[in-house]
Amino acid sequence: MRIHKHSIRIFWILIGITLVLAGMLLILYKPSNIWYAGIPNLSEPTSSKLTILIGGDVMLDRSIRKYGDKHGYDSLFANIIPLIKKADVSIVNLEGPITSSSSRTLLSNGATTKSFAFTFATSTGELLSRLGIDYVNLANNHTDNYGPEGLEETKNILENSGIGYFGDPWNASGTEATLTKNDIRIAFVGYHQFQPGFDRIKLDIERLSDEGYFVIVMPHWGVEYATTSDALQQKQARELVSAGANAIIGAHPHVIQNNEMIGSVPVYYSLGNLLFDQYFSDDVMQGNIIGLHLIKDGKGVRISKTILYETANTPTGVTIKSAQEY
Repeated sequence: MRIHKHSIRIFWILIGITLVLAGMLLILYKPSNIWYAGIPNLSEPTSSKLTILIGGDVMLDRSIRKYGDKHGYDSLFANIIPLIKKADVSIVNLEGPITSSSSRTLLSNGATTKSFAFTFATSTGELLSRLGIDYVNLANNHTDNYGPEGLEETKNILENSGIGYFGDPWNASGTEATLTKNDIRIAFVGYHQFQPGFDRIKLDIERLSDEGYFVIVMPHWGVEYATTSDALQQKQARELVSAGANAIIGAHPHVIQNNEMIGSVPVYYSLGNLLFDQYFSDDVMQGNIIGLHLIKDGKGVRISKTILYETANTPTGVTIKSAQEY
């Protein structure tokens, strides 16, 4: 059978028109999240999220140790364990070393002393693990109460219990902790204001920021029981931000201090006591826990929201009084 040349031309013209129309339809009606063979459209970046929970001073000697030995240390944290375990990463400031040495603040007859040299029971590492604590800050004025040997024993006990740590009572360089979780890179840096080494800490922050970490700095600073930050804290906070800090969460005064934003960086000068046997005023019997909600998308890593928990520090443990989202 002979096919007329005119019919062949019409056939190829129709094929061409069909292809053009199909291409126009793809351009006009292509959905933004179209999937091909199970692969997402890479032009639409997905987001990653991470929640970091940070609490204030935790001291487990003296009358806290006496109560814990009798009633169990877990009971002191029972009301906040669900909150701790809900976060992706949970941190506290550990206000003392963990050693096999005898307590100087709690005597064998049950009496407490006026000594400020603390040591916590060797079971503290396992306790922190059960609670859901991931990291502790060691940059403070009590982790060196039993000297370098006590600090080394503390680190060994924490490591054996799977607890991370960062910071150093003498501001040694390179003592940060880093992790990558949910595709977000975080660095935790401790700083002890009452020892030299501030410039070393700033250099660490600059390095970590340059390496692409979201840097959270936890300084131990300020005047005890002062409810407002002082000029030195405020000056150092600005220097930490200039060095690359993305959030600053402080401790040491044993009371809640003011907070502020330095540019886009939140600064909480002091969270106050989380668990500490100080009950002589309302100020020392309340504290804050900070929940930082991070998000990573096409714009980088940033804080999407902050939840501020108000806690009560009582002889029988920590309780949550309220929570507010910012």
